[in-house]
Amino acid sequence: MTLQEQLRQMRNATMERMPQSIIKVFTDSINDISKNQLKENALKIGDYVPDMNLQNINRDNSLLSDLIGQEFLILNFYRGGWCPYCNMELREYERLRKTFNELDTDIIGISAEIPELVNQTIDKNALSFPVLTDVNAELMKAIGIVFKLDEASKKEFENFGMDFTKIHKNNNFELPVPAVYVINKKMEVVFVHFEEDYMTRLEPTELISFLKKIVKNKI
Repeated sequence: MTLQEQLRQMRNATMERMPQSIIKVFTDSINDISKNQLKENALKIGDYVPDMNLQNINRDNSLLSDLIGQEFLILNFYRGGWCPYCNMELREYERLRKTFNELDTDIIGISAEIPELVNQTIDKNALSFPVLTDVNAELMKAIGIVFKLDEASKKEFENFGMDFTKIHKNNNFELPVPAVYVINKKMEVVFVHFEEDYMTRLEPTELISFLKKIVKNKI
């Protein structure tokens, strides 16, 4: 089953069980992100990602540039381990990691969650690739993929038991849109997938096809 098929099943199940009033809150939030032109203002192909620190589960900091061991690095920005759509996506990248490695590409997952929660996400999804904390979403802000939760969404998350002051260890109430950036060793962006709708994600096999073309052109 493809990631899209898995996501579609989850989305349909969510829509069936969730009250329409809650669905409207999150749908309005997605529409607001689009209206605010976050996608238009975020870094694009040809731009350079700033070299900033990310924190591992032991709270050790590493510059992003130090994490690029192969020709390309996939930056998978996810909302958090509490998001079922994100977990599904992370597992699919794990399943395909060997294929990506064969294309001289590796993967890292990035969220603003504290390292203890990141560790839970790694264990829950049996991830072998690095998953890191972007403290206070500083890298994500520099890239331009962060939005602030509106009051209605914040209230619904609270009703679901989500306390972002504990999840992020700040009072910013910020989340990234699910985004996939691919950078080369020069930190140049060579691929972008930016998705305002958190229930929709890039099919990783599409990224594999893109990378195969790059490799073929280099031969």
